[in-house]
Amino acid sequence: MPPWLESYPGSTPTVHASGSLLESTYETPAQPTEVAEHYHKLFEAAGLHFQANPDGSGTSIRGDAAECDLLILIRKRPAGTFVDVNCAAKSSSPASSANGVEVITGQSPNARPQVPRRSSTGTSAITPRPNPPMSATEMQGEHQRRVAEMRIHPEYHDSPAPPLVWPSWLVHIKGAQLRIERGVDQSKKAFLEARYTTNEPVSDIYDLYRDALNSHEYRVHRAELSTGHTISGIQQNAYGYVEGSNYPDGAPGARTEIRVNFSRSVLNGPITVSMRFTAYEFVAPKSRGF
Repeated sequence: MPPWLESYPGSTPTVHASGSLLESTYETPAQPTEVAEHYHKLFEAAGLHFQANPDGSGTSIRGDAAECDLLILIRKRPAGTFVDVNCAAKSSSPASSANGVEVITGQSPNARPQVPRRSSTGTSAITPRPNPPMSATEMQGEHQRRVAEMRIHPEYHDSPAPPLVWPSWLVHIKGAQLRIERGVDQSKKAFLEARYTTNEPVSDIYDLYRDALNSHEYRVHRAELSTGHTISGIQQNAYGYVEGSNYPDGAPGARTEIRVNFSRSVLNGPITVSMRFTAYEFVAPKSRGF
């Protein structure tokens, strides 16, 4: 890792080494724009071109340092910013002799020397030599560099479940006090749950919690608002749910999940709203040998 490439002040990075790739990750309460500006100043001081590009999940920064090829990923998190710094070893350059003349390897001793060929204009042109083949070590280093850059086979690590703490923004539709209880599901996974009844329209409940989850980085991946039969036999909006997940350190990884169910059993009767908050640890998949 280049000695000038310092983490954001106050952060404590975790460093992992794999083959020719060095990875440093950390979290900071600073905002992504502040972190990007921090690296902007470091790049300028080191004389490197700086360009921050949005990549759909946040911001990526690439750099060609003397020590390695750099890829810095900056991701927004509820409590600040997650940063992933990758330093991939460069592939070796062609060997050179002591007097600076390039040495071409891998050529048959009986191969013909290069000779000028006559062009259509009558001038001589030299047929360019092919690049020398890379060694197995060079090919592996180049492969790992490209894999790290494209995030095809990132190295994952086990992560404990996030704290089981009820989000302050997950509230009663009318702002009333919630009674939060702790429970355990069939797989012995602990969760927090709150339940209440309301006469608010089902569509308003659906919109409220769908928007709340999305605006707090709980991407809604399952949701439904359906017409069902009540006990009286009349069809009306009688059932719905919204479910979303948040990955504080990026997906895949440890996550928290929120599911909000709402239903009624009597025509024009009150709606029962049930909210559940669950935290899941992450078990990294076994290496496939890439």
